[in-house]
Amino acid sequence: MKIVGKIFICLALMILVLSDIGAAVTWEPYLGLSKGKAKIEEEKVSFYEFSFGTDLGSRGAIELFIIAQPISENFLNSFGTHDSETVGTSVFMAGITTSLSLFKDAFFNPMIQAGFGKMVITSFESSDNQPSFYWYFYSSVATGFEVNFGDSFKIYLFSGFRFALHDQVMNLEKNALSSKFSTIGFTVRLD
Repeated sequence: MKIVGKIFICLALMILVLSDIGAAVTWEPYLGLSKGKAKIEEEKVSFYEFSFGTDLGSRGAIELFIIAQPISENFLNSFGTHDSETVGTSVFMAGITTSLSLFKDAFFNPMIQAGFGKMVITSFESSDNQPSFYWYFYSSVATGFEVNFGDSFKIYLFSGFRFALHDQVMNLEKNALSSKFSTIGFTVRLD
């Protein structure tokens, strides 16, 4: 009986959240910038995200994103080096994300976010060699909150898990990019 009760509570909450999402997109574009950290092979590595999105009704949003994450410290230095031992590795992710917030216009608003896209791992062995590109699928799920400062500026904080299954590539172990992450950022309305 407890399982049936939990299912009804979850369904009721989903209906409450989804009831205000309109079928049509209200074109209110915004830009977002964020910085976060992901744990890769027991080390926290920074990443940077740029996004462009719009609201879906009063509680939802959809956005396109691109994430850049230099994995090795010498990634940017590997362009001008002549040392054959230098390996510069970086990860780029691009895709689509959707977010649902609990309240319509709250100052402090809990949220859930899910996204998917493509991931490319790039490696530069030296300045004489061509870069190597390895393409894989990427997805993520996160929860967090946003703080609304009027209609045009929001600050958000997310923590979640990203699913980035890949083979062993250069100095990365198999599936090392699948990890917990946290990010803080802001969005600014363009209209």
